[in-house]
Amino acid sequence: MALEVHVKSAESKGHIEIFLLHFVLMLIAMVVFLALIMLIGGSFTWPNFWKFYITFIPLTVILPVIVAITTSLSYKRVNVHILPASKVNIDKLKDFMFSEDYIIVEKDKTFILFTRRKNLPRLLSLNFDKPSITIQNDEVVVNMLKRLSLVLLPQLTIGKRFLLEPESSKE
Repeated sequence: MALEVHVKSAESKGHIEIFLLHFVLMLIAMVVFLALIMLIGGSFTWPNFWKFYITFIPLTVILPVIVAITTSLSYKRVNVHILPASKVNIDKLKDFMFSEDYIIVEKDKTFILFTRRKNLPRLLSLNFDKPSITIQNDEVVVNMLKRLSLVLLPQLTIGKRFLLEPESSKE
């Protein structure tokens, strides 16, 4: 018997904070980039710097806005509902999270919370990227980023990796 998988949108938070963080970081990067170009060219003065900064607004302001918007929108969350819970191999789900560079921060009988293993990705996501696995009555609910679910969904629907007893082992 194969697993039934349903995906529903989940409540996402932190989009504005992530936008602001990445926008400021990109603005700083563009200032450094423009200053470096001017230093290499040998014509760095503050009046020239501000003239070039305003002239290259598509590079110095618009590009950081685009990067910040796309980054903040990539933090959409979904709930992946997997049925039946008795057939789901929870250890394989945990291994999947470990392979995606997460560690367990909270573990209960029916709930597992993960966070990023490394500090820099945790800082860049402002610690909003915390997937969880919840075992409810007859389903397992995995709350995760939508982009991470796009990696997990084909493995759940096509493969038998997350089945507790794959059909091929019954023969």
